[in-house]
Amino acid sequence: MNDSWFRRSNGISSGSSSIGTQGLFGNGSFDAMPFNTDFSFFVNNKNNNKPSVKLLPLSNRRTISLANNNLTPDSGSFFFNGTSSEDTFFPLDRGQKAFVASSEFAEPARTEITLQNVVGKEQLINFAMDRHGVKFLEIHYPTDANNDLHRAVFEKLTESMILFGGLCKNSNGNFIIQKLVEFATLDEQKVLLQRMVECGLADMCKDKFACRVVQIAVQKFDRSVVTDLIKALHSSDLVDICTDQTSIHAMQRIVRHLPVDIWTFFVEFLYSDGCMQRQAPCFNARLQLLHTLMSCVVRNCYRLSSNEFANYVVQYAIKSSGIMEMYRDMIIDKCLLRNLLSMSQDKYASHVIEGAFIFAPPSLLTEMMTEIFDGYVKDHGTNRDALDILLFHQYGNYVVQQMITICTSALMGKEERRLSPSDLGMYVAWYEQLL
Repeated sequence: MNDSWFRRSNGISSGSSSIGTQGLFGNGSFDAMPFNTDFSFFVNNKNNNKPSVKLLPLSNRRTISLANNNLTPDSGSFFFNGTSSEDTFFPLDRGQKAFVASSEFAEPARTEITLQNVVGKEQLINFAMDRHGVKFLEIHYPTDANNDLHRAVFEKLTESMILFGGLCKNSNGNFIIQKLVEFATLDEQKVLLQRMVECGLADMCKDKFACRVVQIAVQKFDRSVVTDLIKALHSSDLVDICTDQTSIHAMQRIVRHLPVDIWTFFVEFLYSDGCMQRQAPCFNARLQLLHTLMSCVVRNCYRLSSNEFANYVVQYAIKSSGIMEMYRDMIIDKCLLRNLLSMSQDKYASHVIEGAFIFAPPSLLTEMMTEIFDGYVKDHGTNRDALDILLFHQYGNYVVQQMITICTSALMGKEERRLSPSDLGMYVAWYEQLL
C-alpha cells in the first residue's frame, strides 16, 4: 500500500468504516473519544472553514487547452498559492477547489496574489472565466493606459476573435470585457470595435451577456467610433434585432444615444470658434445614420408595432422630441393612419396607438380622431361602428380611454398650447361623440 495513502487513512476518518473499526477515530476504539452530540460541525464545516486566500488556477491541470477553443476551465484546477511545486496534489472533495499535498497535510503557506502574478503565470483567462477570479481582475485592472499591466491584460484578452467572443458571451468573462471597454483609449476602442465586428454585432446584441458589452460601448466609446459601430450594426438585419428579446435593449440605447450626440455636435457647431468645418461633416454623417436607422423603423413599423419587444422602439420614436418629431410624424402618417382599428385591437400595437394619440401634432390628431369616428363602414351583421367595437374590446378600450383623456384635458385648460375657439369647438364635438 502506498505510504502516503496509508498515513492519510490512519490520520483522518475515511467516512465509510463502521463504529469501533479501524479508521473511524484512528485507534479502532469507540470509547477512546467522548461522543459529542453537537453536529453543527458537520453541517457548517464547509461554510465556516473557507480558505481566506484567493485561489490560483493550476495551468498544468487543465484538461482542455484554450488552443482547442474551449474556454471552460477545469473545475478541479485550483491550488493554494504558496504550496510547494514538488508535492503531489489531491482534491479534498468535489465541492472544494483546494488541494492538499500527499506528503504534508499541514496548512500551506499563504501569500498575496497580484495581477502581475496572474499575468506572469498565464492564468489570466482562467481568472476571467471564474466568478471569483473576474472580480479580482475588475478590482485590480489598471485604468491608466500607460501602465504595462493595462496593456498586457488588454492585448491578451483581445488577441483573437474566438477568445474575445467567448469572453463576451460568458456569464463571468463579459464583466472584464466591459471593464476594458469602459477605460479603453481611442486606439483600444478601435481594436475592440474590430473584434465586435468579427464576432458579429447582431449576434452579440442577441446574446444576453455580450449585449451588455455593446451597450457599454455605445455609451463610453468616442463619437467617431460609435458612428462606425452603428454603421456595422446597420449592415445586419435591424428588424431581426428589434424583434429579439435581448437585443432590443441594445437597440433602445443606440436610438436614445444618437440624438443626444447630434444635438451636442449642433451646439458646438454654432458656438465653437474655428471648429465649424471640422465638426460639420461628422454632424451630417450622424444625421444620415439616424435617418437610415429610422427609415428602417418606418418601413417596418406595422410589423414592429405588433411585436412583443420591438413595439418599444416604435413607442420611443413617437414619444421623442426635437429632431425625432419628424420621424414621429412619418410613423403616424405612413403606418398608423388607415390601420388604427386593427392595431388598436392588438395587444402590443395598442400601446403604440395610445402613444400616437398623446404625442401627435394637431393636424395628425384630427385625422386620427376622424378615422375612428367616420373612417370605417359599420359591420353589416351587427351594425357596430369602429368606436363601438373598440369600447368592448379588451385592448381597444384603452385607446378609447386615451381619446377621452385628451378631450377632457383640452376642455379643462390643461393643454400646453393655447387653443383657439375653433379648436375648443373641435374637442367639444369629439367629446360628445365619445359619450
